[in-house]
Amino acid sequence: MWWCLGLLTISLLSWSLFSTCRVLYPERKSIPAPQPLPSYTCHPLLTPEGEVFDVWLLEDPSPRARVLICHGYYADRYQVLTLAQRLREHHYEVLLCELRGHGSRPGPCTLGVKERDDAALVLRWARTRADTPALPVGILGFSMGAVVACQVAANMPDIRAVVVDSIYARLFPVLARAIHQRYRLPSTLWARMTWWSLELVLGRRLAFDDPVHLAPQLRQPLLAIQGGEDQRVTPELRSEFYQRWAGPKEQWTDPSVGHVGMFAKHPDAYVNRVVDFFNRTLT
Repeated sequence: MWWCLGLLTISLLSWSLFSTCRVLYPERKSIPAPQPLPSYTCHPLLTPEGEVFDVWLLEDPSPRARVLICHGYYADRYQVLTLAQRLREHHYEVLLCELRGHGSRPGPCTLGVKERDDAALVLRWARTRADTPALPVGILGFSMGAVVACQVAANMPDIRAVVVDSIYARLFPVLARAIHQRYRLPSTLWARMTWWSLELVLGRRLAFDDPVHLAPQLRQPLLAIQGGEDQRVTPELRSEFYQRWAGPKEQWTDPSVGHVGMFAKHPDAYVNRVVDFFNRTLT
C-alpha cells in the first residue's frame, strides 16, 4: 500500500517537473522568413531584470498611428512580419518583439506574467523616441500574444484599440485540452499538477490574468478574429471572452479556419479588416 502511494507521488512530481519545463520552454518551431524580407530597424531594450531584447521597428514617413503586434505561443516574429509590412503600406508604424522563450530570445516563457511588462516597455520606448510625433496606439495579438495584448491594454489606457486573433477566455482549459491531446492522459489530475507547478514557479495565480477576468474592465474598441475549426480554443472559450468585453466590439469568424489561420487563408481580407478597424478607431 505505502509503496503504491510513494510510486504515485514520485510519478506526479516527475510529471509536474517535466510538463512545467515543456510549457515554460516551448519547442522552437521554425517559421520561414518572408521573402522578400521587409526592411526594419532593430533596437535593443533593457528589461528591469537586466535582460536585453530586440525591438523591430517598421517605420513610415508619415504614420497615422502606431501598432504593436504580439506573436503567439510556439511562434516568433516571422509569424507576423508580413502582416506588419502590409500595415506599414497603409501608413502605420509597426513594432514587433519576440516573447520570452520564443525565436531567438532565451526563456523561460512566463505565459504573460513578464511578457506584458516587455510589451509595455516597447510602447513606452516608442513614445519617447526623439523626433517622433505623438501617435494613437493600437495593439494586435495572436493566441497567447492576444492575451498579452489584453493585459497590456488593461494597464495602459493610452492603447485605444485592440485586435485579438484566436484568443482564449481561460488558460487552464486550453492547457488541459493540450495535455489530453498530446499525452492521452486524464486531463483533470495531470493538468492540475502542471497548473499548480506553473503557479509555484511563476509566483502568480494565473487565473487572475485570464482574458475573461480582464474583459469587463476593457473599454477600448475590440476586433475579435476567430476560426471555427480551432482545435485549441473551444467555442465556449471564444464566446465567453467576447461577451464580457465592456467596450464596443465586433468580430470576424470563418467556420473553416483553424487556430491563427485567418491571415494565411484570407491575407487581403485580413489586412482590409484590420486596417478599416484601426482607421475608424485610431485615426
